[in-house]
Parts: sequence; C-alpha cells; structure tokens
Amino acid sequence: MRLFFPLRAARWWWCGCLLAGLLGLPLAGSAQAPPPSIDYLAPLKTKNLTRLWRADQLTFYATKGTGVFPEPLGFIGADYQRFYLHYTSVRPDPARPHVYLVSGKTRVKTNVCAFTGTITVTKARLYKAPNTEYPQFREGELTCRVELAEDRRQPGSGTISGTLTTYFYLDAKGQPQYNTLEPSDGFNNNQCVATWTSYATQQRKPCHWGDFKIPDAGDLDFSVSDFEVAAKYVANGWQTYMAALEGQDDTPKTRQARAEEKRPWWH
Repeated sequence: MRLFFPLRAARWWWCGCLLAGLLGLPLAGSAQAPPPSIDYLAPLKTKNLTRLWRADQLTFYATKGTGVFPEPLGFIGADYQRFYLHYTSVRPDPARPHVYLVSGKTRVKTNVCAFTGTITVTKARLYKAPNTEYPQFREGELTCRVELAEDRRQPGSGTISGTLTTYFYLDAKGQPQYNTLEPSDGFNNNQCVATWTSYATQQRKPCHWGDFKIPDAGDLDFSVSDFEVAAKYVANGWQTYMAALEGQDDTPKTRQARAEEKRPWWH
C-alpha cells in the first residue's frame, strides 16, 4: 500500500499532531452512491464502538504503525468561525443499546464550554464486497444522532443536535475499528452536520465538524486533499492552523503555530 500524505500537510503532520493522516475514506462531500450493503445494526449490540470516537491512538494496518487520534476540525455560524470539540469520555449506555454517553468540551475563540450528551447509532451498514486490497476485511459506515448540551452556567452556551457519519472496518476478531485501511485523497471520518442553539436567545447556527475534513463546508475549504481555509475566512480563528499548514521553514512563527495546534486546550 502506498503511504499518502497531502503535500503541504506532510510538512508538519509528520512531525506530530496529526500523524494519523493515512485514512482510506471517502472524499468529503462526495456524491458517489454508497456501495451495496447489508443492515448491520443488530450485531452492533454486542460491539463496543467507543474507539471510533475517542482513543489514545490510531493503528494503521499496512504499516503496523500508530499515530495520534485526530482532533476534529469544525466551524460554527455563517462566517465559518472555527469551532473546536474534544471528547473527554465516551462509554456505552448499559441500559440502552446503540447509545453512547459522551462528555467533553467545546471552544469558540477563547470561550470553552463543558458538555454532556449522547451519540446514538441509528443505522449501520456493512458493505457486501470486502476491501479490494485487504479482502480479509469488511468495511462499513454508521449513521448516528448526536445530542450535546453545554453547561448552562457558562457564557455563550447552548445545545448541539446533528447527524454523524462514521466509517469503520471489522478487524480479525470482528470488532469495529476506525477505518485506516487504505489511503486516498480527501480522507475523512466522523463527519457531523449539526445545529447549535443558544440557551439565552434561541439563536441557531450551523455547526459542523469532522476528522481531517469538514462536511458541507461551502467555500471555507477550497482543497480536495488537505483541508485548506479560503483566505477570506482565515481571520475567523484559522490563523494558526494555516500558519502551521503552510510553514515551510522551522521559523519561530511556524513553531509557535504548530505548538498552538497541538495544545490540549480542554485541560
């Protein structure tokens, strides 16, 4: 299997924060028809899916290597203000099959809000055809309902409701794993299209996020490979992201941007 890194992202992803860029996943926003599949919802009752949304690392089958688990890229509002989300805990709800209890933090600019909520798997499809390069594996995708409630006591807080699409493959033991089987241009996973609603004003804003790409991002992202922010939106919270992505030299500015992108802001 050829190892793929986007040409510009490779300059610094390889160094640390998002080494997990070798994902063989569908293009963000792709209009391709889904492959033939079978319903896989019932078998998931006996599976633990937490590693699809939160883990310490990803494992790449072809190289047997590991990389850090990706932090989602996200935006909120019509001006594509950068939106951060981090899960601190994901665990199955023992009383409700297909429901996962989640907690974590969101961030917009310097405003950080704690949240709790659920990820509920509503559909699961297992592709009929095995992976072409690794025929011992079957791949599939989940459709999930995401419901998150930020802490009302915190300023600028609200609720988030949306639909999440997650891609997986079944390992040798039949356990779902984050799909890292094959590299491709425009890799992505955990694509969420949601709406944020303010507690105080009931104002609603689009709030989308995803691993490596953001779904339905309009003209925010102008690249089919790397996630690259259009110049007119960079000032809306994307300055260090683009500085880290574009930095060719080991300059103080580039080092500072990379450090900020790796910083665990949720602590």
